[in-house]
Amino acid sequence: MKILVIGGTRFFGYHIVTKLLAEGHDVTLFNRGRTPDNLGDRVRRIKGDRNDRRDFREKLGRENFDAVVDMIAFVAEDDRSAVETFAGRIGHFFHISTGSVYVVTKDFPCPLQEKDFDREVVPRPGKNEDWWLYGYHKRKCEEVLGEAYQKYGFPVTILRLPIVMGERDYTLRAYSYFLRLEDGKPVILPDGGLNVFTHIYQDDIARTVSGNLLNNTAHGQAYNLAQPEILTLRSFVQEAARILGRNPDLVDVPSWVLDKSGLGTSFSPFFMRRPFVLSTEKARRDLNFSSTPFATWLRKTICWFKEDYSGGPPENYMSREREITLASRYQDEMRRFSRILESGL
Repeated sequence: MKILVIGGTRFFGYHIVTKLLAEGHDVTLFNRGRTPDNLGDRVRRIKGDRNDRRDFREKLGRENFDAVVDMIAFVAEDDRSAVETFAGRIGHFFHISTGSVYVVTKDFPCPLQEKDFDREVVPRPGKNEDWWLYGYHKRKCEEVLGEAYQKYGFPVTILRLPIVMGERDYTLRAYSYFLRLEDGKPVILPDGGLNVFTHIYQDDIARTVSGNLLNNTAHGQAYNLAQPEILTLRSFVQEAARILGRNPDLVDVPSWVLDKSGLGTSFSPFFMRRPFVLSTEKARRDLNFSSTPFATWLRKTICWFKEDYSGGPPENYMSREREITLASRYQDEMRRFSRILESGL
């Protein structure tokens, strides 16, 4: 099959491409050509910037593809231009979306089902709004595609993802924890690390896309993809420590203390103040979705960072000394308070 991947050289987009190539498909990449890859001439390359709508339409508007996988649509206009460019010329359009489309809704439940997309959206916050803007604009992308399906039968399937894990993870969020475990110093868990979530391994996304290229029954549908295991931050860190052969000093610090101290919680990127669990019953029924066991993909991810990653630490590691100091002071204060309680005062 002739398949276009918009993006396709960073993280799980790369894994989708290599999966498609391994299955013998003819893959074309459309991107700016800024991210190095080892795909060589195994793929056809069209260089361009999708934000230049005219260039996007001119370079792709005469092409015919059996399927398109769009990795980098972030605002509604991205998808309006995609619909205009590909309508009537493709067999299947996969839009890679996010579970953040639920996070911007009021009182979102746990677990989240696809129908929860229809809940009322919370107002735009006055500050620290990046999380809201991301989820809001991805919702608008989905709305454009849903309207195109209803009006014109545009053959879209929407895949909503939680945090993606695995090899080539340029976000370095998981690496944040691996580094802290390996340096042997105390590891702070905000609110005890008891927040719950589901992640997904990159191979599971690639397998789902490749296995549903001809699945016309998925047109016009949105699907959650996620692992079945519901993790806590604490269980994630403990399993990573086990794989790394570490026995960490885990320090439970209330998030309000971290906020008051000025440190905040950004050093712990998997900490969330609300549960975030995606239900995947629909994807398992309609897409034959299956997932890699948590312990398996975590070991693979750790091995990649230890053996193949050659970049620097994540930006949040710059706060490490402040974390260590705060953890020590907090432990001292808790011991002092415990002695007061024991004395009956």
